[in-house]
Amino acid sequence: MKSLKIILFFVLFSAVQSHAQYGYGNSGMGMNRTNNGMPNTQQTPKEPTPEEIEKNRNEKIQGYMLLLKKDLTLDELQYIAIKNEVTTNSKRIDILLKSELSDEEKNNELKSIQEKMEKTILGYLNPDQKEKYQLLKIQKPDKKKKKNQGKAEQSEAKENESEK
Repeated sequence: MKSLKIILFFVLFSAVQSHAQYGYGNSGMGMNRTNNGMPNTQQTPKEPTPEEIEKNRNEKIQGYMLLLKKDLTLDELQYIAIKNEVTTNSKRIDILLKSELSDEEKNNELKSIQEKMEKTILGYLNPDQKEKYQLLKIQKPDKKKKKNQGKAEQSEAKENESEK
């Protein structure tokens, strides 16, 4: 009889232990069969809140405006007017990108917004600043091309090394 109690105790104990091992216990610890033994720490990416979107937009605009102020030597009135224009158009672009228009319609509208913004910005600048602004526009795509070329050259060098 005593041996029967001991065997029954071990059978029950092992059943509870195996249950807990697969995450069926209250603690949630142990291996869960649904995720192949990996802890369930993966979270779905959450959408940024409107405050985070606004903060990111303001940071980008602030960086752009500091560049313009430094390179074009803007006075405070020009700085404020151009910053307001850039902020307004940035919001319009965000709304446009979230709209359900076709890609072609979005591209056309985006070009329209950018052209209007550029004309407005040029209206606030004096002739010397306009020339510097045009140079900045030309240099900006060149910098992107150089970065892309540098990355391409690095990847080619790595490929050449791996072939050796």
